[in-house]
Amino acid sequence: MDDAQPSQRQLWYAVHSTSGLGPVAAQRLAAGLRDMDLAVEDLLHRTPEELGDGFGLSDSLAHALAYEFEHAWNLRVDDPDLFLPGDVAYPNGRFLDAVPPLPIALWVIGLCSLLDNGRPSLGVAGSRDAVDDLLGLTHRLAGIAVVQGWDVVSGLSAGVDSAAHQGAVDLGGSTIGVLANGISVRSRHWQPENLDDVCVVSQFARSEPWSGPRAMQRNATIAALSDRVFITAAGDRGGSWEMGQLCLKKRKPLYVLDIDADTAAGNQLLIRGGATAVSANELEVVFRETAVDDHPQTLFD
Repeated sequence: MDDAQPSQRQLWYAVHSTSGLGPVAAQRLAAGLRDMDLAVEDLLHRTPEELGDGFGLSDSLAHALAYEFEHAWNLRVDDPDLFLPGDVAYPNGRFLDAVPPLPIALWVIGLCSLLDNGRPSLGVAGSRDAVDDLLGLTHRLAGIAVVQGWDVVSGLSAGVDSAAHQGAVDLGGSTIGVLANGISVRSRHWQPENLDDVCVVSQFARSEPWSGPRAMQRNATIAALSDRVFITAAGDRGGSWEMGQLCLKKRKPLYVLDIDADTAAGNQLLIRGGATAVSANELEVVFRETAVDDHPQTLFD
């Protein structure tokens, strides 16, 4: 498959950049645009009223989208690391209908083939302040994932994220790391040059700095790139807790370590909410075959 044409890339990026348009609405709009038998150039010059009527958008969203379309011709979409729907390197295969939806624009560097290699993937999340025993368990879980033929997806941050990445690498595997900042931003835990064993993904423009809201958005993308999610240690608030709630609401298979510790107050809450409890000596259960549609009702519905 060839990459999307420049005008199509401008279109997708305009949708991605529209203020107030969430990932679900953006994916729905993108799907509608793909299905329309119209020239891309025609879409880029539609009025807010036409966009609102044609796609069922509120007045404010229609005007925001029209603004982005109007400026789309000047957008810089020739960035070699920017992947949009229709590009060869965009995860157009099994992630096309990801739950939750993938962002339309992704900046990707490193082992890009990991995004569509046909292997199942396990998202791993947990506190940056997890105790050593839990970090060791996360390291072991990631190693088991590699042996079982799974890829590991994490946030490339400290604590559980780092343990998951290292656990996979130590067993000869690779990981997909999702950033809460742009791919050109350095951090203590990752530098743009460290690409030998990781596919680095960001939904944020190259120079965007880390922020709390971006970390929450990043967690949703980790879930989208994962067939199943495992949470080692979640508090009763924060990123891992929010990711767990999101998985339960979207019926993404969620596995949570069955512990009750000060650094993991949210674990039991998530288990009571419908997550599958996993004991420390039975980590292999995470990788067993289950019915695809076996998603129980949860307390977070």
